[in-house]
Amino acid sequence: MDKEKILKEIVDRNWEEVLNRLVKNLKKEFKKRNFENCVIGLSGGLDSSTVLAILLKTFDKNCIKPVFMPYRTTSKISYEDVDLLTKKFGINYETFEITKQIDIYFKNQTDDEKLLKLRIGNKCARERMSILFDRALKYRALVIGTSNRSEIIMGYGTIFGDLACSINPIGKLFKTQIFEFAKFLDIPEKIIRKKPSADLWEGQTDEGEMGIDYKTIDIISYLLFDKKYSIPRIEKFGIEKDKILKVISRYESNRFKRELPKILNI
Repeated sequence: MDKEKILKEIVDRNWEEVLNRLVKNLKKEFKKRNFENCVIGLSGGLDSSTVLAILLKTFDKNCIKPVFMPYRTTSKISYEDVDLLTKKFGINYETFEITKQIDIYFKNQTDDEKLLKLRIGNKCARERMSILFDRALKYRALVIGTSNRSEIIMGYGTIFGDLACSINPIGKLFKTQIFEFAKFLDIPEKIIRKKPSADLWEGQTDEGEMGIDYKTIDIISYLLFDKKYSIPRIEKFGIEKDKILKVISRYESNRFKRELPKILNI
C-alpha cells in the first residue's frame, strides 16, 4: 500500500455519521454542564469555519456567538473570508481589534526578530482566548475550540491560547480530514483552497513553520498512533525517516501542551 492509499484510508469517512455523532455529543455536553450558549473565535480559516458549521447544525443561531479578533498584521483576505462565511450561513459576529493592547505591551521591547514574531503570535493567541472567555462570561456560554488533531500532535498551537477551550469538536480529526469534512458542510471553496495559516505575518503558513506538510504529518501520525506501526514499517511506505522522527520529536516535546498543569505530590 502506498502513501496515497493510506491517505484515502484516512479521509474516507461517512461524514454524515461523523456530523451526527458530533451534534449528539455537543448537545449532551451542553446539557450536562447546563449551558445553552457558545462562543467561537473566527479567523477566516478552515478549522474555525468548519466548527462554526458544526455548531449551526447543533444549536439555534441565537445561541452561537462568533467573534473575530484581528491584529494589525491580519490579512485583508481573513477579513473577507470571515464576512463570506458568516453571510453564507446568515449569522452575525462581533469584531474586537487587538492591536492596541498587543503593541502597548511590546513597545520598546527588542529581541531576535524570529523570537519576537513568536512572542507576538503567542501573545495574540492568549489575548484572543482571554476575550473569548470574557464573552463567554457575558453570555453565560462555553468557549468552543478549533484546533485539529494534526496541530495538537505537532504542538502547533499556544498553550492557554488557541489550544484553550471548554469543548473541542474537531480535536480527533486530522487536518486532511477537515478538508473533506468542510466540503460536506458546504464551507466556501475559497476558504477550503486557502493555504492553512495562523496569519501572524505576510506569507506565513502552518506547513512552512513546521517544515512538513499536513498530508505527511497525518499519514505518519495515523500509522504511528492509530495503527501502532514501527518506524521501519512506516518507512516502507516511502516516508523518509527524518520526517517520522520530526513528528515523534514534536509530539514528545509538546506533550505539556496536551496535559493539565502538573500538581506535585507533597
